[in-house]
Amino acid sequence: MAKVEITNIGFETLYYLEQYMVEFISNPESLTEQLLDIAADKLAKHPEISPVCPELEHIGVFDYLQLTIDSDYKILYRYDKPTDTVFVNAFLRVKQSAEKLLVRFALLT
Repeated sequence: MAKVEITNIGFETLYYLEQYMVEFISNPESLTEQLLDIAADKLAKHPEISPVCPELEHIGVFDYLQLTIDSDYKILYRYDKPTDTVFVNAFLRVKQSAEKLLVRFALLT
């Protein structure tokens, strides 16, 4: 099984997602736990199961994979095969732009 690490930006995007979802669901903390569990379980067992993120592939970025959850959320991650490690980089709603998120965090670092 692959090792799964949530990056600082991954935790930050999860926090933003939880804060946004407060308006729409009564217990956003359960969503946070569910997404973390899915990331830890599914990606550890099958790190290469997901396709390249289509939004990022469109702009020439091919190293981010996208795991879509229930057609509502997506997890963006990278898989480092030599170390058998998954790096979870972002948690988003499906409607959110991965391209805009990438640009935003690239400009901040």
